[in-house]
Order: sequence, then structure tokens, then C-alpha cells
Amino acid sequence: MQDHPSEPVGRHPGFIRLFGAWILIGLVFGLGQGVHAQSSDSRELLQQMATAIRSLDYQGSFVYQHAGRVDTLRVYHAGGGLERERLVSLNGPRSEVIRNGANVTCIQADGSATVYTSSSGRGLLPLVPEAGNSQIGQHYEVRIAGKDRVAGYDADVIDVLPRDRFRYGYRLWLDHSTRFLLRSMVTDSERRALEQFMFVSLELGKLPSDTDLVPRQSELLATTAATPDELELRGAPVWSVAEPPPGFSLSSARRPRNGVAGTEHLVYSDGLANVSIYIEPRDAKDEEKTTVAGRGTLNVYTTVDGEWRFTVLGDVPVVTVSTIARSIGRSAKDAATRQAPEDVP
Repeated sequence: MQDHPSEPVGRHPGFIRLFGAWILIGLVFGLGQGVHAQSSDSRELLQQMATAIRSLDYQGSFVYQHAGRVDTLRVYHAGGGLERERLVSLNGPRSEVIRNGANVTCIQADGSATVYTSSSGRGLLPLVPEAGNSQIGQHYEVRIAGKDRVAGYDADVIDVLPRDRFRYGYRLWLDHSTRFLLRSMVTDSERRALEQFMFVSLELGKLPSDTDLVPRQSELLATTAATPDELELRGAPVWSVAEPPPGFSLSSARRPRNGVAGTEHLVYSDGLANVSIYIEPRDAKDEEKTTVAGRGTLNVYTTVDGEWRFTVLGDVPVVTVSTIARSIGRSAKDAATRQAPEDVP
């Protein structure tokens, strides 16, 4: 599971969302050679994979190799309309994460619980790429790499190869029948593994019991939705990236519920990879400097300039976060009006 760097990445409570489910979880706890074949249907497999992960009932155990460590976890998932999901650590401190739709409860080893609302609706499995869009072929080569077996299931192996240095690649093992993701590996420009997860036991189609989907200490489970920490912006954001890396464009803009004008959370995406940008007022003790930190696939670029502190992070190469950070400025509309856009809950 992904650990975040020790460098603070946002002091406002609303910025807890900047890491998504896997950063919060981090707080608590040989392919056979085959013929590489180009396939016009390969990109559709990513959509089928995303649908299978959301809709299928399943339970199983997997290993997650990341940042120099290996974690073993068990997952229970009930698909359909309102997804219900529970993730339990099997080694190290006893920790678990429970998701009911957008409501997520993270329970640490000491019994303390953190509750938040996920606006993305992403599940708890690690290293799952976005489903992609019609432009994915411009920046990634998607091809069928061969066949394999994972956790007793026949798998089709898909390579998602970046066409430039601004993004990582993936090797994905999809169940031949359902397109469920059995294994995922994130690779660098030399196709070396950076992080990976793999199911070692899996029961597809098995609906977890109600007991499987609640924490050991059931009183810690949130029964009401957490108040969203952030609000969506209506209209253009105050800040923008003048020259993002090829393929990256603004996909969402939000602000902390109680943040001052100009405090924003922007997300830029290329259809597979997401980069979060957090802009917040500079603290009195902040020095005007730039820091770069990373662990595993996550890279964080923080800079203090004038009255503002800018933090850019994502599961992308460091050149991507640095390129974005150096190109942040007031949007053209805001530069003209010097007024923050209207926002709504």
C-alpha cells in the first residue's frame, strides 16, 4: 500500500482527500513469453476491466509490493448498485478500510477511525488505472502481450506503454472470462517494475456476508455520510496550468469548504494518470523554496512563491509534477478580474 512522503502536503483539513483512499490506507497499514500483438480492441479491455471491478462480487487475498515493502491484504467486495467493500491487513498492524459507496472509514491499529467522503468513487484495490478515454492512443500504446495464469484464473496480459517520459506504463493481467483485474504492475521508462499487486487467492462471483463487510469493531463504522471537505467550483478556477505535459488537461476543480479565496484543488488527467494540484496560502514559517519527494510511484513537488504554497503530486514521473508546478499561474480570466469564481456545494 502506498506510503506518502513525510513532507506535509497541505495543512487545510480539506486536503486530506489529496491522497485518495490509498494514502489514507498508507496511514493505517513471471510472465511466460508470448507474441506481442497490436489490437484495436485493447482499449476496450480497460473499460471492461473497470466495469468488472465495480460490478462483480468477490473476495480474496493479494500481495502488494511497494516502496521497499510487501503487504498482504484481504478484500471483500459486493458490487451492483451501491458498492460495499472492506480491506483488511493480514500482516503488520491490524488495520482495515471500509467503503460504502462514497463513504470511507479507515481504522488504524490503535482503534482510531478516520471518515471521509470520496468524490472519485474509486475502489480500494491498488494500482488500478483509470478506464481511459478516446484519446488514450495518442499517449499510450495498448497491446495484448500474451497469456498467463494468476490465482488459478486464465489471464490475458495487456501492456499499456507510454509514448513519452511524462507517464508510467502498466502491465495488466485480466481474467479471460470476466476481464477482472488479477494483477497489476506499474513500470518505468525501462519497463522495470516500480510497484505491483497480485491476487494469490480469489473467489469471483462470491457475495461476501454482511459480517465480512463491517469492521471488527462495528461501532466504528460511519452510519451517516461524512460532510464533504471540498466544494466543486462553478466557472473557471482562479489558477491554471499554462503549459501542461502533452495529453494532460483539467478534469476537476474544487476548493476546501472553509478555505480562503484562491485556495483550490485542481486535478489534471491524461485519461489514465491523475495529478492533483493544491494551492493554499503560505504559512508564516514557510520559506521560499522548492522540495521534491517521492516514494514508489508517487512523486510530490512543493514550492512556496510569494503568498502561496503550491503542491503537485501524482503517480507519475517526477518530470511530470515538476513541469506542471512550474507552469501554474493565475488563470487568464482571474488575472483580468482578480475575483474568485462562484462556487456551489
